[in-house]
Amino acid sequence: MSEEPTLKKQKRQTPLILSASTRATAINWKDPEDTSREFSSSIEPWIKLAKLAESGKFHSIFFIDHLSWFDVYGSSHESSARTGINVSRIDPTAALSALSLVTDNIGFGVTVSSVSEHPYHFARRLSSLDILTNGRVGWNIVASYLPSVGPSLLNGEPLPEHDERYNKTQEFTDAVYSLLLSSWRDDALVYDKINKIYANPDAIRPIDHKGQYYNIQAPHITEPTRQRFPLIIQAGSSPRGKLFAAENAELIYIHNTAKTHDDIADIRHAAQKYFGRDPSSLKFIISVTVYVDKTHEDALKQEQLVKDLQDEESAFVYFGGKSNIDVKPFEYDEPITFKGKVNGVSETADNLTNSDKSKPNNSKRQLYETQLRKKSKYVGTASEVADLLEEAIKETGADGLNFQQTSFPSGLEQIVELLIPELQKRGLAQTEYTSQKGTFRENFFGNKGQTFVSKDHPVHDLRWESGVSKEEFEERLSKTIEIRNERRKTALETLEK
Repeated sequence: MSEEPTLKKQKRQTPLILSASTRATAINWKDPEDTSREFSSSIEPWIKLAKLAESGKFHSIFFIDHLSWFDVYGSSHESSARTGINVSRIDPTAALSALSLVTDNIGFGVTVSSVSEHPYHFARRLSSLDILTNGRVGWNIVASYLPSVGPSLLNGEPLPEHDERYNKTQEFTDAVYSLLLSSWRDDALVYDKINKIYANPDAIRPIDHKGQYYNIQAPHITEPTRQRFPLIIQAGSSPRGKLFAAENAELIYIHNTAKTHDDIADIRHAAQKYFGRDPSSLKFIISVTVYVDKTHEDALKQEQLVKDLQDEESAFVYFGGKSNIDVKPFEYDEPITFKGKVNGVSETADNLTNSDKSKPNNSKRQLYETQLRKKSKYVGTASEVADLLEEAIKETGADGLNFQQTSFPSGLEQIVELLIPELQKRGLAQTEYTSQKGTFRENFFGNKGQTFVSKDHPVHDLRWESGVSKEEFEERLSKTIEIRNERRKTALETLEK
C-alpha cells in the first residue's frame, strides 16, 4: 500500500498497552477446570474477568465478537455446534453497564459490525454505552467476513465482496461520526428549570447524510457523551483494511506474524502521507498466547494440555470461518486449492499458501499440524515469558499486547499473579491508571484530560464545539468533509494502482 513499507520504527509507548481478550468459549473449554462456557449463560464470569483484569492494571478488555455461525466447514452449522467454535454467543455490549459498576478504570473495547444494524440505531446504542460506563467504551469497527451473515442479516443476499464491505463500513462509520459529533453542540443541553428549557434547539441540527447505502436527515437523539466519541479501534489486515485503519483508528489490533513490523510501518506511513496524522498517535497491540507458571516445566504442561484437548474438526471449523475456505471435501494429504481471492480474512488464507513447504502439499494435515497446533512462542516462567514478550515488542514495533484466552479463569489469573508483576518490575506494565475513574481515552494514551481524538485526527473538526453558531459550524464542516473526501480519494486511487 505504501511506498515505504519499512518506515522507521516509531518510539513505543512505555509502559505497554495491555489488553485481555474474550472468546465465546476458551480454546481449552474441554478442560474440566475451564469455566468459559459460563460467559454464554451468566454475568458472573464477565464480572470476574473485569475485576481480574483491572487488578492487573490492564488498559482494556477486548471483546471479540462474531454475528453468526462458523458454518463454512461442511457448509453447515453442525460442526460448529459440536465443537463449540463461536457458539453460543451473547451480545457483549449487554454486559458493559454491569461491568462498569464493579470496576473504576478499565476500558471496554467492544466489537460491533457495520452490518449488524442501521447507523442511526447503532449511534444511539454507542452513545448510551459511553454514557452508562462514564466514558470507558471503545468501538472496534469491523466489516464482517462470515458468509453466514448473508442468510441471517442480509435478507438472504450473499455477503458483499471484501473491498465493497469496507466501502459500506466507511459510510456506516461516517454516519455515526456525524450523529455523535455534528448533530449536538457541546453545550446544547441546557437543563434550565427556571426558564423551562431542556435543550437549546438552535444547538441541535439534523445531519445531512446522503450516501450509497444510507440516507439520514435527522438529529441524533442522545446528548453528547463524556468522550464525545468512543476510542476508535480497528483490526483489519488486508490492504483495504490497513487503509481504513490509517484514516480512522487510534488503536489497531494486529496478529503477530513475520510481517507484523512491516504492516505496522505501512499503516503508520499511510496515516501520515494520506491523512496528515502523526504516525506515533496510532497505537498497535499484537496478539499473544502465553503459558506462564512458577517453573518452566509446569508452563510446558499447560501448553501440552491445550494441545491434547484440541481436535482436527475444531481446527478446520475455525479455519473455514476465518478464511471462507471449506477444507472438508479434501483428503487428509490432498493439496488444498482455491481459485481467486477469498472473501474472508485474507491473512488466514495467506498463512495456508505461505506455510511450511517441507510439509506435504499445503494439506489438511499441514494445516492442522503447522498452523493450528503450532508451538506457542511464549512459554515459561514469568521472567522467561517477559524476555520473549519484550523481544516481540522490539521486533514488531508494537505498543502493547492483547492476551488471548486459553483457559478461564486460570490462564488470566496466572498472567495477573505471575507475569504482570514481572512486567511492572521492568517498567513494561503500568502500576496504576493515569486517570482514576477517567475515560478509556485518557488511560489509554496516559494523558489525563485527553477525552477526545487528537487534533490531527480526520474527525477532530467534525465536532460542533460550544458557542459556535450553526452557520459557522456548517461552513467549517463543509470544508472538513471536502478535504476528507479528497484525501480518501487519493489514498484509494493509490491503493488500486
